[in-house]
Amino acid sequence: MEDIVIIGFGGHAKSIADAIECGKQYHIVGYTDMQDNHCRYPYLGTDDALSDIYAGGTHKAVLGVGFIGESTLRDKLVAGAKKIGFEFPAVVDPSAIVALDAEIGQGSFVGKGAILNAEAKVGDFCIINTGAILEHECVVEDFSHVSVGSNLCGQVTVGTHSMVGSGATVVQCKYIGDHVIVGAGAVVTTDLQDCCVAVGVPAKIIKTLA
Repeated sequence: MEDIVIIGFGGHAKSIADAIECGKQYHIVGYTDMQDNHCRYPYLGTDDALSDIYAGGTHKAVLGVGFIGESTLRDKLVAGAKKIGFEFPAVVDPSAIVALDAEIGQGSFVGKGAILNAEAKVGDFCIINTGAILEHECVVEDFSHVSVGSNLCGQVTVGTHSMVGSGATVVQCKYIGDHVIVGAGAVVTTDLQDCCVAVGVPAKIIKTLA
């Protein structure tokens, strides 16, 4: 069983840690964070300790920081850890249902009860959260988050650094651009341009993002 370190530890990291333990593929050596969060895993120090952790023989890492609309920190943490040499395996909870021809990129997390159907493609460092559904031929690009209980109907594409909020639905064949936030419970019936926030039923753009 290989060792793995969790980079950043909050609520989202607890879900990842449970999936790792249930999968029995990796041994969690501990976590790094700005402070000791007093959880059941060893606190190994701030991210400045990652070089020593790598030198000590732990070469796998998982990103424990969630994404609720702003991903700059996640990008920065990944870049720093990769520079040291860490590899980021995908973490898939054993209760998730993943089609044989679905693809999951490095560092991505697929939570409990999530479904990835035929030819679904998940990019790098994505979050497919608890109970989310990606139907056939859906594509979720790097650093995006499909939140709890969301539904992407067939052939939906979600661009990079975007978030589909909890319980939202995106109807078939629609495109969601980069840096888009879809509000919780929204129903997306049209394509959404880059850098916007859309909410409601049907979803309407209420804000553009710089």
